[in-house]
Amino acid sequence: MIATTNLSILFGKQILFKEVSIKFVEENCYGLIGANGSGKSTFLKALAGKIEARFVAT
Repeated sequence: MIATTNLSILFGKQILFKEVSIKFVEENCYGLIGANGSGKSTFLKALAGKIEARFVAT
């Protein structure tokens, strides 16, 4: 299982993701789709711990 709670990612001053919570369970198959440059790879890198996720003040 892979899970995250309140994941926020900034790219410069632009907020890419704000307070994303998700859980991927073993029994399911998932796909990640979106337009070029929408942050799919960035999201996966954050889940893998390759890039730093940050607190975003509201």
